[in-house]
Amino acid sequence: MGGVPLITKSLTYDNSGSVSNLLTPRAKESDVYDFVISEAEAIKGSLPADLVDKSRASQAAALAMEARAALYAGSIAKYGATTPQVSLPGGEVGIPASMAAGYYTKALTAAKAIINGTVGSYSLYQVLPNLSDNFAAVFLDKSSVNHESIFVEDFKALAGKTHAFTTNDQPYSVSDEATDAGRLDPSLNLVESFEKLDNTFAPIPTTDASGNPIYYTDQQDPFAGRDARLAGTVMLPHFFWKTAFIDIWGGYLLPNGTIISSDDATHLAALPGSSAQVQVVGKDGPTPTGEPLRSQTGFYIRKYLDPATGSGRRGRGSDVNFIRYRYGEVLLNAAEASAELGDFDNASIYINQVRARAGLTMPIALTAGNYFDRIVHERRAELSFEGHILFDMKRWRIATKVWDGNTESLADLTSNLGSGTHRNTQPWGLYPYKFYNPGGANDGKWVFKEVLPSNVTGVLNFRIGNYYSQINDGIISANPKIIRQPNQ
Repeated sequence: MGGVPLITKSLTYDNSGSVSNLLTPRAKESDVYDFVISEAEAIKGSLPADLVDKSRASQAAALAMEARAALYAGSIAKYGATTPQVSLPGGEVGIPASMAAGYYTKALTAAKAIINGTVGSYSLYQVLPNLSDNFAAVFLDKSSVNHESIFVEDFKALAGKTHAFTTNDQPYSVSDEATDAGRLDPSLNLVESFEKLDNTFAPIPTTDASGNPIYYTDQQDPFAGRDARLAGTVMLPHFFWKTAFIDIWGGYLLPNGTIISSDDATHLAALPGSSAQVQVVGKDGPTPTGEPLRSQTGFYIRKYLDPATGSGRRGRGSDVNFIRYRYGEVLLNAAEASAELGDFDNASIYINQVRARAGLTMPIALTAGNYFDRIVHERRAELSFEGHILFDMKRWRIATKVWDGNTESLADLTSNLGSGTHRNTQPWGLYPYKFYNPGGANDGKWVFKEVLPSNVTGVLNFRIGNYYSQINDGIISANPKIIRQPNQ
């Protein structure tokens, strides 16, 4: 919203019939951030440290909020200079660039108090030997061994407080409710943003250097050798979920390029040379017609999906917590603030801790030339589906570049993957096909194709006026001292 009326004392109505003395204009955007930061500072000493119940406010929770708020204010101050039209002359929107360093310093100080252990014992979750399973467990483990959670919204099935995230987004073929599934499908765009273990970026290989299809024995082979957070965030084809492997494939691919498929796995068809009716598409999609409740992209979400029996039923729901603040974000906030202040050595230490937990054990060195792209990438890999990415794009003032309203070609999709402003306007999919060539060396193997799903008919177009939410006419009519947002 930018600056809002900042009410710090009680207002008294005098029964005169006029409320003119109660009308308050918008404060400066910087004043609102300063208020949040000052409140955290004022209360932190009165809160306990290292609580077992992470749904209770603690010193670390206050400092994590402060670090995030100060980081946002600092980046708005610095990068807002690139979009001067996104400001108001009274400071209700926009923060002077001269204030950036002060905010980054406050963000770093708050984050370091958590990292140094002065307000409790917090650390990255490193419990399970499989790094992808370990990352997924960060969001599932409610026990005392999870020292990564700082502040959570708690859900308790026995108390009747549950949510429907698993119900809505579980794989169709192993769902607890066949009428609810697959509503949130990660894109190939996201999948390809996860690095290889040598710290390089590359698209998922589907063809060789000559443009010929690559034939894979196992559906998970194309994703080998990548950041473990990929398989901890996204269910890849042939992922085992609860009781069975999910069934993702787009149909049979013939040597001449013809695809035999159907709109539903229960609608069978005959393959060349046979009259037998067989399944010709995965139970979980993707189908040529975009069958509802199935994957539209070839992937399902894994992060926050509850593997407990019955967690996908409407009547039960899931009691997995939603994490508001966690140690992984604090490290990334410290890395970003340090880099913005020119301390690239410590910024590298913070970011490499997060990366090492994901199996990226070859350290990277942040520099003045690469830190921005690296920070943007790392937050996407670590924090996707946690409510951060949209606001990151806005505070860095790059949303108009990333979502520029132009179609995204295959060449756009697969190039410049390490760029922080890589255009991302349409969600692509990656469809596995069974190769059908009886007697041939590759019969029964898997071929992957990049596909723009049939339901994708538009493009994401983030306009300059979208950097701040609209203040509607009703509010302005009730209080004429409230001025409109820029570009709206």
